[in-house]
Amino acid sequence: MSLDPAGSDERDFAQFGSPLLLRLTALLRTARTYDVSNQAFQRQMAECMTLLEQLLEDEDEVALVVVADYFYLNGVRIKASSQNLGAYHSLMSEFERRQVGGLRFLNGVNEAEVERFFQVFLAADDVSLAGRLPELLAEAAVQHIVTVESSDLDAEEVARDLTQAPDTPQAARSRAKRVFWRAVAGAKRIVLRARQTGRPDLRHAKRLVQPVVDSILKQDYSIVGLTALKEHDEYTYAHCVNVSVLSIGMGQTLGLGRQSLADLGVAGLLHDLGKMTVPGEVLRKPGALDANEWTLMRRHPIEGARMLARLPGLSSVMIDSMRACLEHHMNYNRTGYPDMEVEWGQASLSRIVAMADCFDAITAHRAYHKRARTPFEALQILLGPNRTNFDPAVLWALVRTVGLYPAGTVVQTASGHVAVVLSPNPKDPTRPHVRVLVRPDGSQPAEDAPETWDPMPGSEQVARVLTPEETVIKPQDVLAA
Repeated sequence: MSLDPAGSDERDFAQFGSPLLLRLTALLRTARTYDVSNQAFQRQMAECMTLLEQLLEDEDEVALVVVADYFYLNGVRIKASSQNLGAYHSLMSEFERRQVGGLRFLNGVNEAEVERFFQVFLAADDVSLAGRLPELLAEAAVQHIVTVESSDLDAEEVARDLTQAPDTPQAARSRAKRVFWRAVAGAKRIVLRARQTGRPDLRHAKRLVQPVVDSILKQDYSIVGLTALKEHDEYTYAHCVNVSVLSIGMGQTLGLGRQSLADLGVAGLLHDLGKMTVPGEVLRKPGALDANEWTLMRRHPIEGARMLARLPGLSSVMIDSMRACLEHHMNYNRTGYPDMEVEWGQASLSRIVAMADCFDAITAHRAYHKRARTPFEALQILLGPNRTNFDPAVLWALVRTVGLYPAGTVVQTASGHVAVVLSPNPKDPTRPHVRVLVRPDGSQPAEDAPETWDPMPGSEQVARVLTPEETVIKPQDVLAA
């Protein structure tokens, strides 16, 4: 199968790619909640059909395929951006679980087929059915939506995006994206299951954390850079993953062993379980909470610990996770909550989770702020008056983990280059891995040939950090690409 059908207009497919991903993801999300006959699903399907009809107006078919961690629509790469990031990786995970390399939409596809396709596609989430998806679609008489196996993709075209050697920084970033977004999808399943059953899946949490531990122990901090991504619709679950990743990074800096890092990662992943007991309108309230709402919010650490206490058996990871749930808002100087009537000090792992949680939360968008704080601004806040809330050793570990210029920071070097930080350099926090945006002469690297410094060379040094108001470039889009 070719990824580049003759006669394809690259510009047209480029503009349709992102909307198609968003529509398909919205349909999947709606189909999980409602029957396909429900008005909510029908409304989403009508919008998706309008888009498909536009795409198929002059084409016999359109193919949406995954190649080397990127989506392509009829051979045109769909760029990941802050607007489509959640849909991009959510749909990629759906394909991966069903052993699907892509979908072909043929001219003649109709609403009845789309309904049947999504019913079968969702049923194939079951591992025992995933490999039978083409057979099940045929039985359901779905003739105009055809699955593509990864092996069907032209090997030469696949190789086009796999030219980097396995140990290059580019390949490391690609691996990090896979690990990170699988963890986000997994965190979502853990939270939804806990909401349904009242019990989180501890074993699944352990499986999600292990690849992160492996990366950090290899001194590959590419995945730490991805924690700077905030502007996407999966951020609720990504926050759990961010806290887990940052905690593991800090734990490694502090000299913890592999098993302790794994337990720490699980504790970070599950630290906010108690927020499921807080009403959504309270969690999303843009202004200050009233007394009753604040009481509800202050109970979430206790509720998270209670939820974990319902699990059968007793293990070190369960105890660490319970304490992280209970203690991540206590503060090192005991100025936080919940307030204990007895002598009580934060556990060592809880101090790390608390630090990671605060750093990630500061950079999240708040409706009552004109813009989200940058990672660099967050670090300044934590190193300022707020530093007394945290264990000094853990604060030092955060700086070593995210660097003096955290991912997403836009810097100008002494030579006049403007660059965005992609990920920290654990060997030297002053010289991160960056992507050059503007050269001293004002020229910009071509989009299809990015210029990266892995890491910033010794001949360069950061002269100053640019504020969002000083640049039109969105660091989020650079990190997402």
